[in-house]
Amino acid sequence: MSSVIGEDDIRRNYSRVGTNLIEQLYGDDFLSLSGVESSDAMIAATGIDAETRVLDIGCGVGGPTLHLAETTGCHATGIDLMEWHAEEAAARAVTRGLGSRTVFKAGDATNLPFDDASFDVVWSQDAWCHVPDKAAVVREASRAVTTGGHIAFTDWVALSDMAPDYLAEVQMAVASPNFATPLLYRTWLNNEGCTVLDNEDISDRFAARYRSMIANLNALEAQVSNQFSPRVFAIMQEKNTMILKAFEDGKLGGVQIVARKP
Repeated sequence: MSSVIGEDDIRRNYSRVGTNLIEQLYGDDFLSLSGVESSDAMIAATGIDAETRVLDIGCGVGGPTLHLAETTGCHATGIDLMEWHAEEAAARAVTRGLGSRTVFKAGDATNLPFDDASFDVVWSQDAWCHVPDKAAVVREASRAVTTGGHIAFTDWVALSDMAPDYLAEVQMAVASPNFATPLLYRTWLNNEGCTVLDNEDISDRFAARYRSMIANLNALEAQVSNQFSPRVFAIMQEKNTMILKAFEDGKLGGVQIVARKP
């Protein structure tokens, strides 16, 4: 079945208006379900400190990247498909006094504009689900990380097969052209010679946070309806309810993986 989602859909989803609404639903600048809990767990697993060079692939408006720089003192580079995300993240870095420890660029996750072995840790939180060729992202992550370095990421994943119409609805709701499985991610990492050190199912965390997001959305009904229209609110509610259903049906979930490049 061909993808129902293309780059234009992803750009619409993460327009300035779209990202602002997502931030209101998430309640922070991470634009991810895994949030600070996964950030701190992966920091501990990879040993990030002030000497570490980190690349955040799919950095959004900078939430995880800035958290890394702020809590560990590392030098963090963020890259995102959305040009305005990179600009906004850089502005937020300056506001938080992190401009000297962070760099943000717009670019393609499957063709990173960095030399081989440029980073000690390649990082991502809930972003690769938006990339059509996830195996290529893993290849690029492995190329960009130094020998002995780590690849650490969380992502939305398929936990079981979905009927075609069901899958199409979920892809549209998430703005994802396809979903990997945890096994596929482990296989792609192994194919690049990387050793998987941690492979944690964080689906319960994703589902719990999504229930909170639905509550936040319902509280925004008047604001969204007045700013846009009741129809826009209804579409948002329908999409987010579908995502929660996929979590609760055991079809969609989250994974946290840490691997090492020998």
